[in-house]
Amino acid sequence: MFLTFWRFRRAITPHAWAMGGGALLVIFVAAMEVALPWPMKIIVDDVLQPRGNSKPDPTAAYLGLAGLGPLQLLLLAASALLTMTVMNAAADYLGTRILNGVGEKTMAAIRADVFTHLQRLSLSFHDKQRLGDLVTRTTTDVDYVRSLMVSMLSVLLPNVFILGFVTTICVLVDPAFALIGMAVAPLLFVTVLFYRRRIKKASREARSKDSDIAAAMSETFASVRVMQTYTSEARHEEDFRSRNDGRMNAGLRVIRLQSLFSPLVDVIATLGTVLVLWIGAQRVLDGTMTLGLLLVFIAYLKALYSPMKSLAKLTTVISRGQASAERIQEILDTAPAVFDKPDARPAPRLSGGVELRGVSFGYQGQHDVLHSIDLTAEPGSLVAITGPTGAGKSSLVSLIPRLYDATQGSVLLDGLDVRDLQLATVRRQISMVLQESILFRGTIYDNIAYGSEGVTREQVFAAAEAAHVDEFVRNLPQGYDTPVAERGVSLSGGQRQRIAIARALVRNTPIVILDEPTSGLDAISEQYVMRGLDRLMAGRTVIVIAHRLSTLKRADHIYVLDHGRIVESGRHGDLVASGGLYSRLDELQHSRETPALALVQTEASA
Repeated sequence: MFLTFWRFRRAITPHAWAMGGGALLVIFVAAMEVALPWPMKIIVDDVLQPRGNSKPDPTAAYLGLAGLGPLQLLLLAASALLTMTVMNAAADYLGTRILNGVGEKTMAAIRADVFTHLQRLSLSFHDKQRLGDLVTRTTTDVDYVRSLMVSMLSVLLPNVFILGFVTTICVLVDPAFALIGMAVAPLLFVTVLFYRRRIKKASREARSKDSDIAAAMSETFASVRVMQTYTSEARHEEDFRSRNDGRMNAGLRVIRLQSLFSPLVDVIATLGTVLVLWIGAQRVLDGTMTLGLLLVFIAYLKALYSPMKSLAKLTTVISRGQASAERIQEILDTAPAVFDKPDARPAPRLSGGVELRGVSFGYQGQHDVLHSIDLTAEPGSLVAITGPTGAGKSSLVSLIPRLYDATQGSVLLDGLDVRDLQLATVRRQISMVLQESILFRGTIYDNIAYGSEGVTREQVFAAAEAAHVDEFVRNLPQGYDTPVAERGVSLSGGQRQRIAIARALVRNTPIVILDEPTSGLDAISEQYVMRGLDRLMAGRTVIVIAHRLSTLKRADHIYVLDHGRIVESGRHGDLVASGGLYSRLDELQHSRETPALALVQTEASA
């Protein structure tokens, strides 16, 4: 349990003083709980003492109150009881408020650390993760850890001190009777340890099922259009029902164990209470113990078993929190696969030279998807990469901004190995326009300015005009302040792509990577996008994954990729004349583009 505090010590340290103060207050509450039975003892033994009792209780004498009358003792005892109760309530309020406040602040720091760390983990990590699981770890798991920490400080800590205080006082007052009262304590400890391990295991399984449900929901709602188009709702419902039933069964196992655990502790505690009452009553009757002292022992016996009962109730919280802490720590312990070397230096302002020298690459746990790639792009040139689907084109261009690291060979920018340069300074000089444009929550203006620090509104509007964004934005009621729906679904594919091009224009980087930016667009949208791309490519080194003849014909150099290897390279005319793979791809693409060109001509004449 205390390992959890050590795991997250960096988030806890700024609040150490407040946490310490809150802990002292709950310890004070524990001390008050131990002191509360004594005023009642004085009332019973010294105020309500039967007449003719020749052996008065010495408690009042020990406190210097032997000379006071019954009413005076009653007034003092009642006042002391009221005062201690008020002090106990005030300390309990302050301690609970402080510890819960520290818990919220600590969890906010942990959640921020997890989010920040997840952003910096390499794509090789995110490729293997389920989105729903990551969201659950950042939200629900963090909240469970907060509950664990607060419960340990506000519930478990005072109960431990109560146990210590009560045991010590009972032994000092009446050692033999104290042993009788604690006779069932070993059985309670064994019961708690036995059930705690089982509940922790069941809680860990329940947390795993929670992640399964979150992943299923995330996947389903992200693809709701496809799901509804293919009328596959029943399939997703059945899958969700199966996962939901698994979570329900795991939760029922936790409830079953918890439901059995708490009453079992109550039964064992009651056995101890009955034993104390049986022996204590006999001692009161034979005059070896006062009634007030018996009441104190009964109160202390309840306080003695209270930590066990509290732990019974906290077992689920603790077990669930520990399982969640392990899941969070698993994320924080994961190191990025792509990182700066200790001696990495900032990248200079690049002119745009790109070279891949003997590069091979494979995803973790898989065979190589790229083999001995040699590729050169001179500053200001347009280099096209083409080939069949699955040839490794996207993997190749991902190595240039170090989204992944090559397993063999080197990626050079202006003759400098990218692994010798600071990652952030390299990526700031590379813009990417992907096949699927990603838009973020915010306005159209925000999405164009995204990733460009210090950009002016004039620069954003200029980039939007150059990318032909202004042509459709001017017709929107809120213009550039129009909110973008999640993932940009309120815009067409061509409009999203033009915003992505404007975003790249604002960055004004010397290197631009285009990953099939016009794929899936209709002929009219493609014309708008291509005009924006012409502005983006001017004066920059451009590496484009393309299949369209219009792009390939303009390239200064074309590399043909097949099964992770470069099988041909050269200019369009030379490659067509060679009669190889490129020539066959060209014939196929030409036959597909002819109807599209006819459509464009028809639209133009209309």
